[in-house]
Amino acid sequence: MTDYSQPVNETDIKKAKTFYDIVAWGGLLIVLLPVGIANLILGYLMGDSPCTLCWGQRQQMAYIGVVALFMVRYGFKPKYLAMMLVMAACGLYSSFRHLGNHAFRDVGQGFGLDIFGLHTQFWAEVVFWCVVMLFGLATFLAPRFDALIAEMRGKPFRPLTSFYKVAFGIVAFIIASNTFQALWSTGLPPNWGQGDPYRFSWDTKYIKWSDDSWEGMWAGINFLGRRDVKDPDFAYAPNAKKLGITFEHDAEKGPLAVNGKLAVTNTRTIEGVDAKLNTLAKIRGEYVVASKYDFWFLGDDLKPSIHAAMDPWFSANVLDIVGMTEFRDDAIVLMGTNKSFLKIRKNPEADDVTGWPNFTAGRDQVEAVDGFGRGRIGTERAKMFYVHSSATDGKYVYTATVPDNKDKKTFVISKALQKDFVLSGEFIPEAAMLKDGRTLGELYVTGMVYEDGKLYAVSKNYNVLVTIDLAKEAVVDVQALPAELTDIRGLVKTADGFEVLDTNRIVTLGYAK
Repeated sequence: MTDYSQPVNETDIKKAKTFYDIVAWGGLLIVLLPVGIANLILGYLMGDSPCTLCWGQRQQMAYIGVVALFMVRYGFKPKYLAMMLVMAACGLYSSFRHLGNHAFRDVGQGFGLDIFGLHTQFWAEVVFWCVVMLFGLATFLAPRFDALIAEMRGKPFRPLTSFYKVAFGIVAFIIASNTFQALWSTGLPPNWGQGDPYRFSWDTKYIKWSDDSWEGMWAGINFLGRRDVKDPDFAYAPNAKKLGITFEHDAEKGPLAVNGKLAVTNTRTIEGVDAKLNTLAKIRGEYVVASKYDFWFLGDDLKPSIHAAMDPWFSANVLDIVGMTEFRDDAIVLMGTNKSFLKIRKNPEADDVTGWPNFTAGRDQVEAVDGFGRGRIGTERAKMFYVHSSATDGKYVYTATVPDNKDKKTFVISKALQKDFVLSGEFIPEAAMLKDGRTLGELYVTGMVYEDGKLYAVSKNYNVLVTIDLAKEAVVDVQALPAELTDIRGLVKTADGFEVLDTNRIVTLGYAK
């Protein structure tokens, strides 16, 4: 342990000089190697232009290098060390964000030139970790801190040795060169760099100065990044505005040409449930409806016979019930919009204590199946999408994606084996009746049911019911639903038609003649 009661001696002074030399080398190398190589070799010689994120990382490296040299010149001060650590933290965040955009791509995929097979966004991460470790090491090897002050011998700044002068000159040159490259390739403010920059050129006709990248720059900053996918539109929480979707209820305006029409033949109101219902299913002859985390079994009079509510945050979180399917002989799978699920069954003798983790209400009426009954379905093509429905053929459980604020074009059907709920396949249906310039992603499927090798899916958007042939992986029929139905959710197949949930009413639909 350092004895600060003893005066600073010459040995301490020598250690202080070594400390400043290490800091000088660190500042020089941080600027010379990553920033200098990127600018002089990758930029001028190989034509690589940095994107906006690259420019930010270069700036942070340059700040660290300059502050390090300030410390060498004006002595050890906490504000200099704090500045370097703050810039290192900013650099780690920006490089992690940059690397995260590309880290999980397939082998060989990347962005920009690579060094030893690894792209610059990876090396930036390495550089900032080296900064943290270098200055941590320098501080660890430093003498007593009063020696760092005593070494200056009361002067306002330290003398510049030949090495220091060279270091200052190299850093100044590289920063000036980067400034020139930035101004040459991106222009003066308010012009900005590009996310996909052009190859560097000395010919002005190949240079693009633009301020387009400012748009949405600050709005896009969030901790979720590409996972900033807004919640779907629920009956109890309309999210159309957040999703950037305007729901139409005219089938003729939809993306698919219709083959026929369904007409309302009967309407029955669900009584005794005040919550806005979000989905409907009929399992073993019994209606089951759900709101957010609450679900009800209905009697023949459409009044609740059992009410229960799950704890969404226990274990594998199950967010917002959007589908209910038959499971084994006596159980039901409650599908969450995040493709997590809870397996339950009715049990009038259910144990309150055992049910405590899973249920906030109805623990004397329902119980989990297979332990806690929780699980998740991992998908590939549907990874960045929520779902709003589920169906089963007894062997597989099917889900269909809904459009979100990031992607309104993609529509994916996924299936998982009910034995273990592991993904077994995915496909994007073909549709011969798709209109020019339109996509199946415009459908907002809020109910789905299986029968005889086909999935029937009802769309809240455009009020259509599509039939998907699973063997052909294609849409084979499109039926128009009445425009008077404004919040279609859930789907039940009857002997000669269908039933849907619309604003807490069960609406019976038959084929129009």
